[in-house]
Amino acid sequence: MAYENDAASYIELSLHECGREECLPDKTFHFTPKEYHLFHYVLRGKGIFSYKGYTYKLKRGDIFYIPPREVPTYRPDPSDPWTYEWIGIGGSRAAELIEKAHISASKPVFHDETLVYKTHFDAIANEYLSKGKLNLYCLGQVYSLFGRLFGNELTSADPTVQKTAHLLAAKEYIHNNYQFDISVDDIAKNVGITANYLSSLFNAFEGMSTKFYLTKVRMEVAATILRSGAYLIKDAGAMVGYKNQLHFSSEFRKYYGMCPSEFAKKEKKQ
Repeated sequence: MAYENDAASYIELSLHECGREECLPDKTFHFTPKEYHLFHYVLRGKGIFSYKGYTYKLKRGDIFYIPPREVPTYRPDPSDPWTYEWIGIGGSRAAELIEKAHISASKPVFHDETLVYKTHFDAIANEYLSKGKLNLYCLGQVYSLFGRLFGNELTSADPTVQKTAHLLAAKEYIHNNYQFDISVDDIAKNVGITANYLSSLFNAFEGMSTKFYLTKVRMEVAATILRSGAYLIKDAGAMVGYKNQLHFSSEFRKYYGMCPSEFAKKEKKQ
């Protein structure tokens, strides 16, 4: 289905827009409030960002944040106008992730000293310019960006908080991508940690491995699909990431103690 590769269609974290612009020295920007969160990354040049009574002079490597429904002002420096990239992020968990990264309306500007965040802004903009749409790859870059934000911002914080942040990012990725052919390595890579370390977090906090958690999510969604009676078993399997019906049936039997057809019949009688 087309919506599965639409980065704006996901519930918990979504990507609504991106762009790259080399601003003219005399550009006057008329900002329209958004219903989602905006981040701008200064690639080169300089500019001014004014928000909540404060004015920030920004340069290469600076990132500024605009919360939903806010109307800040910003403009390029007349003698060295900036070029920036931007992304617009929404979803039910976006605010929580931003807060956990210690970004807020009272702290809307931060600096990318080593230019590590730039790689994710670049990747999103380049993919959009190449493909003409914000796809799942772009959304994966947003998760990777938050993974880096958590890693850098929480280094000196309570280790438990950092572990929880990694686990949350992994679970978010699983819940948004279980319908695709993803592996434990894919999940760990998007969070920015090793697969072994990720599994140790799942075992410690969830009492199960990363692989079993992924299977659990898939099986519970599959059960809901089968209860509806609207899809064939092979379709239900494909909708939760199994291209092979026999593999899906085997995993379903291991989890529920019965094959999908038996489960569907049982649910239909109730």
